[in-house]
Amino acid sequence: MINFRYHLVSLTAVFLALTVGLILGTAALNGPAIEAFESNIQSLRDGNEQLRAQVEELEADLDDDQAFATAIAPSYLAGKLTGKSILVVALPGADTAYVDGAVEMLGYAGATVSGRISVLDEFFDPANTDTLGDLAEITTPDTVTTPVTYDGVTAMSYVLAAVTTGEAAGTAVEITPADITEVTTGLSELSMLTVETAPTGVADGVLILSGPGSTDSDAEDRNTGVVDFTTAYAADDPTVYAATTSTGDGNPIAMIRTDYADIVATVDNVRKTQGQIAAVVALADFVNNATVDHLGIGEGASGLLPDAA
Repeated sequence: MINFRYHLVSLTAVFLALTVGLILGTAALNGPAIEAFESNIQSLRDGNEQLRAQVEELEADLDDDQAFATAIAPSYLAGKLTGKSILVVALPGADTAYVDGAVEMLGYAGATVSGRISVLDEFFDPANTDTLGDLAEITTPDTVTTPVTYDGVTAMSYVLAAVTTGEAAGTAVEITPADITEVTTGLSELSMLTVETAPTGVADGVLILSGPGSTDSDAEDRNTGVVDFTTAYAADDPTVYAATTSTGDGNPIAMIRTDYADIVATVDNVRKTQGQIAAVVALADFVNNATVDHLGIGEGASGLLPDAA
């Protein structure tokens, strides 16, 4: 007769056998499994070390390239913009270091900086379009007629371009120092502009330096505003738009290369010395030869420099 004690002994034997089997199986597999795991870990470590070494080598090469570019810049750029007055405009995202670098390159080329201004984030904020429109209406010189538009960025860009270049829609207009001061002071009081070097109201060319473009919730409006601002200057004088990159949805440089490639020259790597040189070369090519270059390393660029295209 099979009783409860028999069942208990049987079940205990079964669980004991399973436990022994798991222990033996684990012990048998542990060696190969651990060895394989450790081998994979070591392989990943070796791969990471190799990639790290490659990155360090590339960074060293890049530093060498930039050092070489810095060394040859004075002789390479010499005389390319002698006697030319260039307005320098920094947009949101433009780091002071590479704006200063570009100004230094303009000096090597023999150019005179006829003004240096920085346009701030507030200028391109869609919430401020009415404020800009009102300011444009009260600061427009008598010699300038603004286009009919409900967009404050478009209207104010037109006025700012006119007073800082002495032209409106490509036609020379009379601009007084008071006109320049009224516009720049009005924008400065609204925290939309800072003036590093007061514009003279004369420009043979315009160098606009920018960051990568906006990516916030108002990015489309802001980036479109940057393009409108740039084309307002391009209507007056040869203009180069030099940014840090051409990547990203809605990037202004990508829009310019698509829609305004014939009237605005572009450079997409201005953070580096090579890009700053390219920006000045592109401006010289535009001012002296009416040639519109698109330089850099991104999509739509023909080469690092015109000679390399």
